[in-house]
Amino acid sequence: MMRLEQHPTVVAYRHAPKRKKSETVSRDWIKRLACEAGFDDVGVLDIHCEDLADQKPFIVEAFPAAKTLVSLVFRVNTPQIRSTDRSLADGEYVAVEKQSRSMMRTLIREFRRHNIAGITPSEGFPQNMGRWPERMFTVSHKPAAQAAGLGKIGHHRLLIHPEFGSHVCLATLLLDTALDAYDGPLDYNPCINCNLCVASCPTGAIQENGDFNFLSCLAHAYRDRIGGFINWTEALITSTTMEEYRNKRNDGETLAVWQAMTTGGGYRCGYCMAVCPAGIDVIGDYMDNRADYMKTVVKPLKDLSEDVYVFKSSEAEMSLPKRFPNKKAKPV
Repeated sequence: MMRLEQHPTVVAYRHAPKRKKSETVSRDWIKRLACEAGFDDVGVLDIHCEDLADQKPFIVEAFPAAKTLVSLVFRVNTPQIRSTDRSLADGEYVAVEKQSRSMMRTLIREFRRHNIAGITPSEGFPQNMGRWPERMFTVSHKPAAQAAGLGKIGHHRLLIHPEFGSHVCLATLLLDTALDAYDGPLDYNPCINCNLCVASCPTGAIQENGDFNFLSCLAHAYRDRIGGFINWTEALITSTTMEEYRNKRNDGETLAVWQAMTTGGGYRCGYCMAVCPAGIDVIGDYMDNRADYMKTVVKPLKDLSEDVYVFKSSEAEMSLPKRFPNKKAKPV
């Protein structure tokens, strides 16, 4: 039997030139690579950043060698996000997530050439479902992006980029190498306090006083995905006939779950992102003609006829007919 030291792989390793790893890497180089890969903006954070203190244990558990977080911004196509044909918005989210993953893989490949190891936590899904209903994600992208100076989390709980506004998707890379410099948060909030997100939220999750009801948002926006999928399974297995099942779920609702499972989409809302006028690149239409902005951007979404999934006997169920006459409350 061949001794380990005589094995061709070991011999090749012993004679190969050793790649020396730098103690620190240039922040500007990291950012340039990210922009060349296709991202629209990038910020970097030290793993020991105080704003990440609550996330650090989860990050280190997933990637013990983590030293740097690279926060990435990718613009979405505004006309699709604002369309009343929600399949267009859904398709945009799916396309952006797919493209973002591909670009992150390009970055990882380039980093590997320089003896830098990294991982690419999911932008959305997959997540660690074994931890449901506790925290299932590796990194919370919005707080990381905010700490890296890429914007501020607004009234609607979305990150508002100073240039692109809310019309962005986020991702985060974790690297095992320290950088020569890191970024810090913005010194102002791009949110203009227009409250259009409050006026447009069909579930009432976004409150004028600044409160946010996450579960109300989740119950509707993710009806065909996480959480709602469990409800669908219960409706399916507890029905003894197709007629009984259809009394619980109509065919459109069933097909919506099928579509979410096959395409990866299934977001029923996103109006808070659609109507938000904050950001230098977005605010022009709002500032130049607010009446027209309300008519062409906000009103079509408010007037859209659709089902809105709300908790039984909640304030959202009671107030929906008055706030949105064309929308129908469906208690869950």
